[in-house]
Amino acid sequence: MRQGKFLLLILLIVTILPFLSLRGEELKIISLKEALSIGSLDDDDLYMWVGVTSDSKGNIYLTDAMDCSIKKFNDRGHLVKKAGRKGQGPGEFLAVRLIKYFNGLLYVTDQKRPGIQVFDEDLNYQQLIPFSKQIWDLKILSEKKIFISTPFIASPEKIMVIDFEGNSKMDTSSFDGVQDFWLNFRKFEVDNQGNLYVVFTFEDRIEKFNQNLEKIWSKSLLGKRKAKRKKAEFIFGPSQLPTETVYKDIALDSSGHLFILGGNTSTDPGQDVYVLDKDGNYLLNFILPESSHCIHLDNRNFLYSRAEQGMTLKKYRLEYISE
Repeated sequence: MRQGKFLLLILLIVTILPFLSLRGEELKIISLKEALSIGSLDDDDLYMWVGVTSDSKGNIYLTDAMDCSIKKFNDRGHLVKKAGRKGQGPGEFLAVRLIKYFNGLLYVTDQKRPGIQVFDEDLNYQQLIPFSKQIWDLKILSEKKIFISTPFIASPEKIMVIDFEGNSKMDTSSFDGVQDFWLNFRKFEVDNQGNLYVVFTFEDRIEKFNQNLEKIWSKSLLGKRKAKRKKAEFIFGPSQLPTETVYKDIALDSSGHLFILGGNTSTDPGQDVYVLDKDGNYLLNFILPESSHCIHLDNRNFLYSRAEQGMTLKKYRLEYISE
């Protein structure tokens, strides 16, 4: 009996220790331990995944651009269901991209089709949220508030907020900077208090806003570097087209640490991950085993990234070491 209680205590300590170590801000090292690998050259589970999200049960949801589908895997990496095909009808895709999970529903975007398609956990189509412009990133806070980042808006430097009917509730011009189309490409995350964290794709800029979208701080990690550009012609006129990225993605762990995926301007493009605290203070950085276009952190602090040029999804356990 005592031995059983002792083993239970050890199991409990091993389970919660990584989360206890998150409380301190003096992190020195984060190591990655591979926990799961989905997709390979030897199977057809994945062809080229683009977006990833997860639910509280550990199920993993992916968008697969090559076969125009969304796929659900359980926490052991087994394919549970696949839905979608090429087309323009309900539940169909032309260039499927983002996928986000919120309260039992999945929100999916298509690079070549307007709007946000909504599915349930079993990948059954539910509805279309209308939105006429390309979506670069989105975060669902409630049925009445969906944050959307899009470069195609009338006034630059804004993030849109819409409801399930596609109605614009408010936007913000809190973002400063030049009126540059390319600076409208941003990724963002929202913490449990409703604070908004923004990283710019083509500029060394990371910013935090409160619930009222008032700026709290603005930081740079790479000496305020900007992406290299070249002249190009577009439908909206001549422009300086960025030829590299500064930041690719942003994610938050359960204690509010920011994980920022570096782009081409980083030492290891698509592999360098910078970790900041909630006040924007740099803590450390680590390197992913392979270059990735995005990162995702679930509610148990597992990190997901790309491998084999999108044919494989890697899931890593983060091990935090502090002083």
